[in-house]
Amino acid sequence: MIMVLCISIMQLKSQDEWTLKRNEDGIKVFTAPNESSGFKKIKVEASFPGSIEKLKSILLDVAHNKDWVYHTRESRLVEKVSDNELLYYAQTSLPWPFSNRDIVIRMRFQPDSSGKNMLVTQVGEPNITAVNNGIVRISELNATWEVKEDPANHVNITYYLNVNPAGSISSGVSNMFVTKGPFNTFSNLAQLLKSR
Repeated sequence: MIMVLCISIMQLKSQDEWTLKRNEDGIKVFTAPNESSGFKKIKVEASFPGSIEKLKSILLDVAHNKDWVYHTRESRLVEKVSDNELLYYAQTSLPWPFSNRDIVIRMRFQPDSSGKNMLVTQVGEPNITAVNNGIVRISELNATWEVKEDPANHVNITYYLNVNPAGSISSGVSNMFVTKGPFNTFSNLAQLLKSR
């Protein structure tokens, strides 16, 4: 199953034309056109001091996503399926006049036998919970973390995100934020890894 997923990811990457938008503090943010919508896809490449174990502990601590994930207003655990799978709710705050967005995300961890490589997938499941009044439900979210821990005790991350925020926000407005959000999120992640 992991091999099939990896092959699918490789095929997807080979088809994308990534454009580097920001390169700062060891964080590279790229965008690519999205064939299915006007909202650009995002790729982040980063290398930070830390370990896969520390990164996993941060990702599992979904109640504290608001401390590091850009513009997260609220996040909470919905269900712990296993040690390597959970469902969590996340709400993102947007500036006026746009409504906040929310989604329930299924996150799966797939470490390899060496403990030095890990694949993390995050898939939006918009029908798990009822839609809150005044909040727009994100219609599509797919994210992948490819993580490798090197001998120098760094975690090397390649992150892919494809999201459709739905509602009345235009792709032009949304695409204005595609570099700031990922850059700030990964900059905060670097500080968290350093402090653990």
